[in-house]
Amino acid sequence: MNYRNTKIYQRSLELVRTSQSVIENLPSGYGFLADQLKRASASVVLNFAEGAGKPSPADRRRFFGIARGSAYEVAAAIDVGAELGVISPPLREHTLDLCDHVAAMLTRFSQSVGR
Repeated sequence: MNYRNTKIYQRSLELVRTSQSVIENLPSGYGFLADQLKRASASVVLNFAEGAGKPSPADRRRFFGIARGSAYEVAAAIDVGAELGVISPPLREHTLDLCDHVAAMLTRFSQSVGR
């Protein structure tokens, strides 16, 4: 499988770009949120890629599950930023929709591994 050609990988990279856009617009004093968003969004991409390279279905599912958890972590960080008033409602909605979409794709993909 060439993971770079999958929709999951492409949408995960979109999540990284969107997170970066959020980060660039955070006011001073929110470095903790920026760091969390950077790590979590990168983790989605990196764990998906690592899972794609694992030889056993169980290992692949495990890494895809970690990637899904990281997508949820991005969503939670976005919610925190919105609650703190530093992420606009439209940007929040767009990013949460993207997180949900990536998480759903990872769930379906993970369930199909080894079948």
